[in-house]
Amino acid sequence: MTSIGSFTFQNCSSLTSIVIPEGVTSIGSFTFQNCSSLTSITIPEGVTSILEGAFRGCSSLTSITIPDSVTSIGREAFYGCGRLTAITFNTPYNWEIASSSSFSDSSIIATSTASEVQTNALTYLTDTYYNRYWRAIVE
Repeated sequence: MTSIGSFTFQNCSSLTSIVIPEGVTSIGSFTFQNCSSLTSITIPEGVTSILEGAFRGCSSLTSITIPDSVTSIGREAFYGCGRLTAITFNTPYNWEIASSSSFSDSSIIATSTASEVQTNALTYLTDTYYNRYWRAIVE
């Protein structure tokens, strides 16, 4: 299995923790949306994309570590995670933040350095740019 499909665990209110298996590279759109009891999730190194709304509405999730391998994050991936107080994201990359998944020149609204993302991950992903698409600048 290389991806967890869209909507796979949506509204699964009894799910409290999950360890994503090694070999998974993509977490699909709205995969864990509204899993209101989810408090713990382990994302392994090797996951490269977290798609739109993947953890949207996971209101009991308090912290998450995003592995360095992640190079794209869809809009609203962590929207509605009201108890989320820590996102650890030690990314080695600078990031483009865009209003469109196409990342056309006209849709890019910000570029952020790896250091800025590391320092401000919680604010950026849940507040400032929560409704935007993220793409690592891999050179």
